[in-house]
Amino acid sequence: MNHHNDMIAASRQLRITFATALIAGFLSLVFNLYHFSLQGTGGLYTWHPLPILTGMLFMGLVPLGIAILYFFVFRVGPVWLRTALHWLSLLISAMVSLVSVALLVYLIFVPRLGKLEIPQLSLINPEKGIEPIARIAESSAEETASPLLRLSFTSDPHWGAETSNAEARTSILKNIARHQTDAFFMLGDTVETGNVASMWQAALTDLGTHIPQVPLRVLLGNHDALFGGQYLYTRAFAPREIMDDSGSPFYWSLNLKAATIVAINLPWGTENFGNRQRRWLEKTLAAADSTKPIIVLSHSYFYASGYDDPANKSPWYDHYQNLAKVAPLLEQYKVTLVISGHNHYQELLFHNGVTYALVGSMGGIPDPKPAYVSPASQWIAVGQFGWLDVDLFKDRLHLVFRNENGVPQYIWDVQTRTN
Repeated sequence: MNHHNDMIAASRQLRITFATALIAGFLSLVFNLYHFSLQGTGGLYTWHPLPILTGMLFMGLVPLGIAILYFFVFRVGPVWLRTALHWLSLLISAMVSLVSVALLVYLIFVPRLGKLEIPQLSLINPEKGIEPIARIAESSAEETASPLLRLSFTSDPHWGAETSNAEARTSILKNIARHQTDAFFMLGDTVETGNVASMWQAALTDLGTHIPQVPLRVLLGNHDALFGGQYLYTRAFAPREIMDDSGSPFYWSLNLKAATIVAINLPWGTENFGNRQRRWLEKTLAAADSTKPIIVLSHSYFYASGYDDPANKSPWYDHYQNLAKVAPLLEQYKVTLVISGHNHYQELLFHNGVTYALVGSMGGIPDPKPAYVSPASQWIAVGQFGWLDVDLFKDRLHLVFRNENGVPQYIWDVQTRTN
C-alpha cells in the first residue's frame, strides 16, 4: 500500500515538474518572439552576441532539460536524486518564468509609458515635399550659382551617452540653422538607448531650441531601436499625420522636383530588410525619374573603412550584408548618392557608379583610426565632428563635408544624369 502511494506521489511530482517546465518554456518563447518582432533585435544578436543575450534566448530550455533528466531517473534513480531534480526544476522554472514575464513587461511598457514633451518641429511630410528657401547670396569660393536645393545630412549624435560631445552636437545644430539649408536629415542613433524617454526628450529639447524652423526628417538607428525604442522614435519623429508612401514609418521616399530621396530601414544591416521592404524599394527605384538624381539614405553603411570590433570581432567596415543584398539594387537602378551613418567617421567612397558618403559625425564618440581602409574610399576624416551639405544643381551634386563649425573639409562633385 505504501509503495502504491509512493508511486502516486512520484507520478504527481513528475507531472508537476513537466508542467512547470513547459510553462517556463512557453513564457520564454513568448518573450523571445516579442523581442524579435521589434526593430533591430535581429541585428543586435547578429552584431553583438553578448552572453547575456544568448542566455535570454535559450533560458527556456534549461528547466525543460532538467525535467527530461528527471524523467530518465524517475524509475531507476535514487530517491534523493529524484527529489533534488524535482525541486531544482521547480526553482529554475519559477526563475525563468519570472524573468520572462519581467522582461516582457519591460519591453512592452517602458517605451510606451515614457513621457515626451514634443516641441514644435518642422517635420517633413512626404506628401508636401521640400520647398527651396530664398537664399541670401553667399560670397564663397565653394560655389557661386544658387542650387536648386540644399540638403544637409549627419548622423549618430547619441544624446544620452556620457561619451558623446554635446558641444560639437550643439555647434552643428546652430550652424545648420544659420546655413540656409532647405532640409536637414539625421540618419539615426539619435539616442544612446532607444527605450529611455529622457534621452529622446533631451534630443527633442535641443532640436526644438536650435532648429525649430528647419525642415527635418530622422531615421531609426540601431541604438534608437534598442528594447522597443521604435515606439519612442515614432512618437518623436513619425507621428500619424505624416503619411509615408511605404505604409511604414521606418522607410519612405520623397519625390522632389530636383531629386528622388529614398530612405531605407537598415538599423544594423539587413535583418529588417524583408520581402515587403525589398519589393517597395525595387518599385520605388524603378519608378524614379531617370533625369533626376536618386539619393538613398540609411543608418548602416554600405562601403566604409573601419575595424574589427575588439569585443566580438564583428567587421565594422564594407558591410557584407548590405553589399550582398541591397547594393546590387542601387547599382541596377543607377542610384547617384548613398548617405549613411553607423560608423563614426566622415568618408567619401565610390564603387560601380555609385557615390557613398559616411556622416556618422554628429557627436558620438569618434571611432578609432581604421585598421581596414575600403578599396572604395576616396577621402576620410577620423576624429572629426560635422555634417555634409549636398547642393543640387541641374547637372551635378555638389558635396561639401564640413566640421562642426561649418568650415569645409572636403568638396566633391557628382555628375548627374541629364538624359
